[in-house]
Order: sequence, then structure tokens, then C-alpha cells
Amino acid sequence: MTDILIDLDAPKREVAYPDGIPVLLGGEVFTFPAELPLDALDPLLAGNLDLMGIAAQVINDEKNNNIAGGIVDLLLTRPHLPRTFLGAMRDVYLRLLGPDQFVRFADKKPSIPDYVRLTKALIKAYGVNLGKLSGSPTSPADGGTTSSTTSPTTTSATPATSGGAPVTPPTSESAAS
Repeated sequence: MTDILIDLDAPKREVAYPDGIPVLLGGEVFTFPAELPLDALDPLLAGNLDLMGIAAQVINDEKNNNIAGGIVDLLLTRPHLPRTFLGAMRDVYLRLLGPDQFVRFADKKPSIPDYVRLTKALIKAYGVNLGKLSGSPTSPADGGTTSSTTSPTTTSATPATSGGAPVTPPTSESAAS
């Protein structure tokens, strides 16, 4: 064994809920994992949901100030979307809770607002910010600093064609000989 050890268990012990995140619903406590498992979001990334295509369409609609019309178009062009999305969300919660807890959780008949509040709270608890992962759909506001070139002049050391060997300028020693 080497002297170097990366202890991935150490940070888990330091999270706010080392035994899991307790969620109260209908008088029963359900325990979500303390950290978001890698595969938990897989159902949302499935090809049949096409979340990236939806996001691109929403961003385009936002740029064109057509959010309401875009949502209607989205539902008309993807009639399977509501059912597919709900199925993906159920699968995410199944992965987080495990089969036994999920059945008991679903038996409590959580409402849509319950799922919304729970999802927002879990996003905060897990420290996941999907907005930062996908980037900003809009341009930064004016007034920021602009970048400048690192050198005001060009050099002859840069090859004229891509892949060409760099030109080495003569040194004072080679010029003298």
C-alpha cells in the first residue's frame, strides 16, 4: 500500500446529514442519501426525454421572447413529454430512496407542490446548481471588462501555416559566426 490515500469517506462524514437527509411526509420519515449518487439523475438524461433538446428550445424561445408560445409548441411537438418527465422524476426518486422506501413514499400520494418543494430542498442540500452546469442562456450585461491582447506585436516565430515547424530567429551567437 502506498503512503498516499485519498479518503472519499472523510467528506461524507462532514456533511450536515451523515446518516442521510430526513424528509417528513404524511407522518413518516424517509431518508434520502447524504450525497447525490452519480446515477441518480440518469433518468432525466435519457434520450427519450431529450432534456438537452428541450433546454435548447426553451433558451431559443427565451431569446425570442416567446416563452408561452414556446411551451405550447413544446407540448404539441412532444406530446409524450409530460408523461415521460413524470416517469423520469419517479425513477430519480426511486434511485434516491430505494425500492422499499419509494413504495411507502408513493403510497403517501405526494402532491405536485410536495415534489417541487422536496426537489428544491434536495437541490440545495446536495449543492447542485444545474444553471451553473449548463451556462447562462443570456449574454453578460454591458459594463464588464474586456480582454486585451498579451502582446501588441506579432513575432516571426509563429509558423505561417498550421502544423509547420516554428521559425527560430537567429541568436547573436549564430549571427556572428
